[in-house]
Amino acid sequence: MEYRTLGRTGIEVSLIGFGCGGQGGLMVRGEPAEQVRAVERAIELGVTYFDTAPMYGNGLSETNLGRVLAELDANLVATIGTKVRLTPDDMADPVAAVRRSVEGSLSRLGRDWVDLLQLHNPVALRKNEAEGAISIEDAVGPVIEGMRAVRNAGLTRFLGFTGLGDPEALLALANTGLFDTVQAYFNVINPSAGHPVKKGFPGQDFGLLIDRAAGKRMGVLAIRIMAAGAVTGSDERHPIAATSSGYLTPGTTYETDLADTRELMQVIERAGLRSTAELAVRFALSKPEVSTVLIGFSDTKQLEEGVRWANDGPLGPDVFRALSEVGHLAYSYQ
Repeated sequence: MEYRTLGRTGIEVSLIGFGCGGQGGLMVRGEPAEQVRAVERAIELGVTYFDTAPMYGNGLSETNLGRVLAELDANLVATIGTKVRLTPDDMADPVAAVRRSVEGSLSRLGRDWVDLLQLHNPVALRKNEAEGAISIEDAVGPVIEGMRAVRNAGLTRFLGFTGLGDPEALLALANTGLFDTVQAYFNVINPSAGHPVKKGFPGQDFGLLIDRAAGKRMGVLAIRIMAAGAVTGSDERHPIAATSSGYLTPGTTYETDLADTRELMQVIERAGLRSTAELAVRFALSKPEVSTVLIGFSDTKQLEEGVRWANDGPLGPDVFRALSEVGHLAYSYQ
């Protein structure tokens, strides 16, 4: 396994990060023995970063991850990132709400601190309670105040945010320099966080958020590289995986992402790749500003495949030229 530096944090993280959320489902709905096997194998393969959150399984992900790491005596080798998501009621006193959330996470994880605490709400130009989005004014005001307070208390080492919401707000938030990392929505169906898309691109344009963040020396964690499973190109789901999501970002659905993925089959054949899933992993890792790629696993086999694809290295220029020619998915090749 190769490693990259997580921006100005200085933490060396594995190219593949172990996603403990509900999409893959392993750390939420998996059998305890399989959870242990997968985490143990991940560590053997050199995976160091584990991503969780209170909302994953209503706390189950954190609880299970904490139990497994303790059983394996692996807390010292694991870099842990968790999150805080604020409700409208929490916004009456965000500082206190952040502290409550972090203390709950630490209790479930069985730890005194985490390496990275990330804002989990989407960030918008104006708050949108229906979508759980907070305004950028709140993000750079009382919310970051609460996050800094728990950092100062030694409950987390670094602070980050999830790059979902209004692209203008996300780019402005990265510009502030207040956060150490960003989770960027980045995949072969919607590469706009890392590649300029052409006019008429149907999905949400994230406006090169990865480049903006990297310019501020922020660490970048690529998320949804499989577009919630659509980039596998199959309707079939692992028994413990989440059902397909009807809404990912504005301008797209699971069904349209699945249809777009099937257009990529011609690239797979021309490039000699084994699957669109391999394309997804190697595509995301071809962006050097990406520190780690998060994958939500359903079993140990998926973990081993992801690591093998990462070890095969970035895609070549010929593959990117082929991608730039695929219909409305086309983006500017650089």
